[in-house]
Amino acid sequence: MIIKDVITPYDKQRVVGFLAEQGLRFEQNADKTIYIEDADKIVGTVSAARYIIKCLAVSSYLRGENLAVTLVGEMIKRLHADGIYYYQVFTKSEYREVFESLGFKTLVKTEKTVMLEGGDGNINDVLNGIKVQMRFNLNIPDVGNPAHDVACIVLNGDPFTLGHLALAEYALKNHKYLVVFVLEEEGSYFSANERYTLAYLALRQFPNALVVKSTRYIVSQSTFPQYFLKTADEATGQYAEFDAKIFAEYFMPALGLTKRYIGSETTDYMSIYNATLKSVLGDKVEEVPRFSENGMIISAKTVRALLKEGDVNGATQLVPIATRALFANMAKQKQN
Repeated sequence: MIIKDVITPYDKQRVVGFLAEQGLRFEQNADKTIYIEDADKIVGTVSAARYIIKCLAVSSYLRGENLAVTLVGEMIKRLHADGIYYYQVFTKSEYREVFESLGFKTLVKTEKTVMLEGGDGNINDVLNGIKVQMRFNLNIPDVGNPAHDVACIVLNGDPFTLGHLALAEYALKNHKYLVVFVLEEEGSYFSANERYTLAYLALRQFPNALVVKSTRYIVSQSTFPQYFLKTADEATGQYAEFDAKIFAEYFMPALGLTKRYIGSETTDYMSIYNATLKSVLGDKVEEVPRFSENGMIISAKTVRALLKEGDVNGATQLVPIATRALFANMAKQKQN
């Protein structure tokens, strides 16, 4: 048996075919893929997209040969060579023991799949970092106590609009504190730092609101890649369930979050996401109708459409006053 890297389109085609035989699909955002070949036939494969290990599969008649352990071990070596020492895994439940034998810890699981993490750092370290920010910025001494009545919003903010501001104001009217998580992964029109800065400037007028980066555990490429691929297929509900469970089982109790607010959605993949959040979080989530002005819904999509038409001035009118100067400068730079 020989371990090989996928290099050519033909190699990739063979792996895609092998995964299909195992009832899996090849995920196009993978940047590394290796496979085991035996007598010119693929008998196992695994891929990675940055720190996310995925698409692990081994021929059923060889599952007692420790090939899965070999594949994952080889992939971890490649990640180390690239300076990556933390990893997440989204895989079929039958491979859970393989990863746990290599030191991975299970985060959440569904009926057929499981999400694990391994290497340097873990979700509790990340949550402790957010707790420090909440203690320092919101003056909450015992973060995690639901009596403090902390609401939350998770948003991409591409860019932060008057609609986002209205949702934040609605949450603050009903709760003592608000934590806003801005997605930190790239792949949007505005960069992660630009989106965070716009949200921070828009909300710094509220001393009881805190803007933080979402971390790799909320609507990330691992927990909900369909958000970035913007498609609605059979995997969307599965990924949405993982993301919702991560939030419900870790973020809400650790940070003492009492309710999550979401805006109404029209796209298929985000409607599925909202429905899944409601199913998992129950009465701890509230969907609020989109903010509109003069009969027009104010959304980030609307702002981006205006920018694509070259109407920077029109787009600027749909973002908070506190961010308009910076937003206009950002938009003009992108247009240039």
